[in-house]
Amino acid sequence: MADMSKARALGTDPLSGKTIYAVAEPGGALERIADETAVEAATALGAVVGAVLESGVATEAELGAFVPALYEALGEVVDVAARIIDRFPVGDGSAALSLRDVLVLQSHFVI
Repeated sequence: MADMSKARALGTDPLSGKTIYAVAEPGGALERIADETAVEAATALGAVVGAVLESGVATEAELGAFVPALYEALGEVVDVAARIIDRFPVGDGSAALSLRDVLVLQSHFVI
């Protein structure tokens, strides 16, 4: 049986509204979907936190409520970036494209 502790979110079922999870094989289609979902979620969270910070009216307690979600999102995105770097090491002709993709992703998190 698969280790469900490694289950990753693939998105939301449009009919039930529930999050879909799967244990993805490295390099497979489900891993790609999970990576995209993680980046999309982190981007949305970054936008929300950025808007709250820019408003300047949030209390420390309200801002503190974001810390666990930010920590989780950062961990997911770092894992995605690490896999990209591992798959396209420096010196490989495709590394420039992957590095550019990572830099584009990074630009979404500037607050």
